[in-house]
Amino acid sequence: MAHDYSFPQELLTLPIADRISYFQQYTMAHPKLLIAAEKLKNAIDDPGLFSLIFLFGPTGVGKTTLLRRITQRLLASFHKEMELDKGFIPIANIEVATPEFSNFDWKDFYLRALGVLQDPCIQLPSYGRITNLKLKTSLEAALKHRRLKVFCLDEAQNLSKVASGRKLRDQTDCIKSLANLTQVKFVLAGTYDLLILRNLSAQLCRRSLDIHFERYKVENEEDLKAFRGVVQTFQRHLPFEEEPDLLKYWDFCYERSFGCVGILKDWLSQALATALLDGAKTLTLSHLKSSAYSHEQCMIIFNETRLGEKQLEFTPDSSALRIALGLESHHGSATHSTSQTTNTTNTKSRRSTTGNTKPQRRPVGGGENVG
Repeated sequence: MAHDYSFPQELLTLPIADRISYFQQYTMAHPKLLIAAEKLKNAIDDPGLFSLIFLFGPTGVGKTTLLRRITQRLLASFHKEMELDKGFIPIANIEVATPEFSNFDWKDFYLRALGVLQDPCIQLPSYGRITNLKLKTSLEAALKHRRLKVFCLDEAQNLSKVASGRKLRDQTDCIKSLANLTQVKFVLAGTYDLLILRNLSAQLCRRSLDIHFERYKVENEEDLKAFRGVVQTFQRHLPFEEEPDLLKYWDFCYERSFGCVGILKDWLSQALATALLDGAKTLTLSHLKSSAYSHEQCMIIFNETRLGEKQLEFTPDSSALRIALGLESHHGSATHSTSQTTNTTNTKSRRSTTGNTKPQRRPVGGGENVG
């Protein structure tokens, strides 16, 4: 009986490492990814004020995959121009390194950035001894020379690793300065720890844009349907002789991935390796359980995720802004209309008393004084 495989059938005859590699490299255009990708595409293409784009979401939601897709799209769209100008680099990506001593290392950042831009000077033995200011100047020159359109910083929450709160603003000011001086758009992608770097100044509010890459939430009917579709698509691309029935265990898949497609895929990759090394013909619930995050690990990840989501769910009382601007009084009524109402009431009061005698004590007994 012939099988209708969604993966290349010849994979079944290849070594285990090749089958695992195929699944690890497989990506799908699921709804949440497409929504975030469209927002990011529009922000990059927009010639307006936005020079910094904050892309945040839970760990394992698929931010790195999204950056890869955007990179591929931009490289494809500028392919002809790149052929004519070998020095032209439309988009570049680096991963922001976690600082070794809990304080962000700008020298390391500049050197990594210059490296991805293929700056020939970084090969010089003395380059590592150059001051941060000179490295920053070199990076500005390289960004202009390469005519870069977009610079993507993955794991950008590491920019917030500084010794004091005062320096937080310095971190974003430095990136904003690079963007302004070179006319390059910077995409800062990271977990919800990135939220602390948003809105640190009026200038940053004006020149930045937020994109929330959300996970699937089981309480949302459309999300649930989409997540089940993701599970089914993954099961069809797992290179087994017999297609596994992961849909039967979709709730367990959700429980240990929290609706994050990146976590689900990494988990299934591990389960795939376990099953293939066991000589199994398909993936079973036992393989899933042995490869899943522990309950304790899941609680840590989920609690951090919910904390970040709650920060975005919080909506300040809009009346505070209206009161500060003088559009409303502290009692919640519009200042202008309150004044109008008061004036109208006073006018009506004056009109209603015209021609009326004021209340007074009248004499008794015919109106004349006695005696």
